[in-house]
Amino acid sequence: MTNINAALEIGTSRTVLAVGEGKPGERLKVTCHAEIPSTKIRKGQILDMKQATRSVQSVLRETEKHKDESGDSFAICNAFLVVSGQHVKADPFQGVAIVGGGKVSAADIDEAVRSAHSMPMPPERELLDVVEQAYTLDSLGGISSPKGMSGRTLKLDTLQIHADANRINDARTAAEGAHLELRDPLFAAVCAADATLDDRERRDGALVLDLGGGSTGYAAYCDGYLVAAGVIGVGGDHVSSDIAYAFQTTHAQAENLKTHEASAIVGLDREASERVSVPGFSPLMEAKTVSRRALDTVVNLRLKELLSIIRETMEARDLLHRMHAGVALTGGGAAMRGLDELAQRELGLPVRIGKPSNVDGLDDVANPASYAAVAGALLYAHSNYERKPLFGSLFKGLFR
Repeated sequence: MTNINAALEIGTSRTVLAVGEGKPGERLKVTCHAEIPSTKIRKGQILDMKQATRSVQSVLRETEKHKDESGDSFAICNAFLVVSGQHVKADPFQGVAIVGGGKVSAADIDEAVRSAHSMPMPPERELLDVVEQAYTLDSLGGISSPKGMSGRTLKLDTLQIHADANRINDARTAAEGAHLELRDPLFAAVCAADATLDDRERRDGALVLDLGGGSTGYAAYCDGYLVAAGVIGVGGDHVSSDIAYAFQTTHAQAENLKTHEASAIVGLDREASERVSVPGFSPLMEAKTVSRRALDTVVNLRLKELLSIIRETMEARDLLHRMHAGVALTGGGAAMRGLDELAQRELGLPVRIGKPSNVDGLDDVANPASYAAVAGALLYAHSNYERKPLFGSLFKGLFR
């Protein structure tokens, strides 16, 4: 039986919805998707509920339209929620079990797992994921399978990823207004890693940077485990705002300059005297020009700041030198010209654009790395979740 799931991301710059299909044990294929620009969303947080609901309604219509064009007509009734924003946090927590018979039994392991999943969570926080890492038996760490080993105290290290419950509820409210039920909320950076990293990269050590409009999420892996995750409050919108301030342009003009003209590397394939035309934002406004070198400098400074924070964050956890498989850049910001080269310089690691490699069906997307998070959410649903119909009854599907 084919599993069909949907994933929704209400981001600072855009709202994305995608549908994935696949039989158990087979590769997942993204069969239809759509995106529209977001408004009144800041750092992944909704500022205007009516506008957010309209965005979900619009992207829902576009996705269903694309599905209709392919010959399948249905109404999407539920979707997994991809969560980003600075309100997402990750904290370590350790589960403990006392080994009863001198050797670790299945019951001891179950007790350690139960303990690890019992971290107290304040009512204002919502748990997104409990990521199990390695076991420690007495003083011996890094154990993946402790059953039958001798010892007295068994511990299980985990990473508990959680978010602001009110922000999650706002997303649910916006989706409900569009007659879309939201299923599990999932952290965007971990989803992006699921879509772009293979097992070898996780073992060797890899860092995924999910560059959004309002913030940048990160997920670091070592020895096959997620060892650090979080969000840094700098994203693509900060670059656009810097451009608008420096050259006295509108946000739309700045966004166009960032996307089509700017580079993260100053002087990359440029003449020092080259200038860029900025069309007037109305028929009565004359076009003006800005120095391309100055434009690149503004972009470079902001992105170097972001990469410096990332470097310091990884070094503080003693992880940077363990990222032997390098860095994968995902999200809309991954398309920034020269960003991969700048990241390689600043982090001292090999860097690649993190195009989803574990799913099919995104060949028509201009920037596949921007779909990594929703693709990863679909992979999670395909591999780990019990089947729940994507659509309701016949009448519910036809008449919302």
